[in-house]
Amino acid sequence: MKKKLSRRGIDRLENILIIFLACSALLLIRYSGIFQSVANQSAGTGGEVLLTGVQDTALSRAQPSRLVIQNSQGRYGVEYDQEEADHLYHQGLSQMLLQAVDALEGIKTVNEADWQSALTQTDSWVYYDFLYDVSFTSQSGQGEGAGRIFLLTGRSGRMDTVYYYNDANQAYYVGTLRETQLTFPQTMEELVPNQVLFAFEDDALSQQLAPNMLLLSQPALCPVYQVDNPLAELDEAGQQALVESLGINLRTAAIYEAADGTVIQEGSDTLRIQKNGKITFHAAENGQARYQALSAREKDLQIKAEELLDAAVQDRLGEGRLCCQKIETLPDGTVELTFCYLLNGTPVQLWEEGWSAQFLFEGSDLVSFSIYLRQYTLTDASQQALPVRQAAAAAAAIGQTGKELQLCYLDDGSAQEVTADWTVRDGT
Repeated sequence: MKKKLSRRGIDRLENILIIFLACSALLLIRYSGIFQSVANQSAGTGGEVLLTGVQDTALSRAQPSRLVIQNSQGRYGVEYDQEEADHLYHQGLSQMLLQAVDALEGIKTVNEADWQSALTQTDSWVYYDFLYDVSFTSQSGQGEGAGRIFLLTGRSGRMDTVYYYNDANQAYYVGTLRETQLTFPQTMEELVPNQVLFAFEDDALSQQLAPNMLLLSQPALCPVYQVDNPLAELDEAGQQALVESLGINLRTAAIYEAADGTVIQEGSDTLRIQKNGKITFHAAENGQARYQALSAREKDLQIKAEELLDAAVQDRLGEGRLCCQKIETLPDGTVELTFCYLLNGTPVQLWEEGWSAQFLFEGSDLVSFSIYLRQYTLTDASQQALPVRQAAAAAAAIGQTGKELQLCYLDDGSAQEVTADWTVRDGT
């Protein structure tokens, strides 16, 4: 009897100790802020993640390619310079935006004149352009939506309002901040203005270009990149590692060579690794799905797609960065996610499709995906972009007046180097 009581006592002490340690860990997390700001640079889609109410939304993982800061001296703008944009974003602008969106409430639509008034009549603001719509949810759940451009405004250095522009429906929105003490980062006051304007502010270009196009004082200097197919020299061990990183068991899979590359079949799921650098997957029509998102919500579908992208890409991108450019529900109810490469904050037009990766989901089940793997290496060469006024005149000459122009790298798979040129942005 004594032994039994002693053992029982020890078990109770162990349980009490476990509970105490668990509670201590939770308290440490709560008060140390260990999960409040986590830098998570993944292979292709990484960015700063702020784990508050906006956790695991696209906004928390995205990084803007264009920034404009209005301080007490004037405006400072960054475009086609991803290194500088990243540097500024992580100097307090990221945390400020995510905290503002977390406190967002009372969202309503506004017109373009209200948006432009906020840009011209407010003394402190930050303009974030993510190039494509990114979704968000505020902590209270009162604010939810998606925007390509976010404009955080305030007076006397205190931020109080968030505007955002949705590229898909070309609509402007505004919301107020709930009980927040957000202040303009002091480091932003040190920026020297560089004469950046928006097209709507330039009398000569306001009718020729989309109103939110940035106009910098100097034409962009565009680096030239060497481009390679990272699968071209992939040996057998490398191919096996790639297949296993995508969760396929080589011991139970059938592998055979086809004219365009290697085919791996496990059950009725088929993975192809093609010689041109394209990886495709098609799921079995019936049975348990190999790849499943946590739910059918867009944010969970994007997380699963990015997880597979990171597994496929690993360290093969070079200077490239992957960006989710579109999430679309198709007529049959399936959801299609499209990604593109960015080089120095500039999109890459890849082959005829334009995109670098595409994922198709039915509910939370992944039906298929296609990924083009390209490796971009910075060269010593660069070229000056055509001045925007000349580019606008050229666009007008082919009937594209009032459109948004953007620089874009063209990669059709045939050249060893890629250079940037002006293109008309779709949907504007």
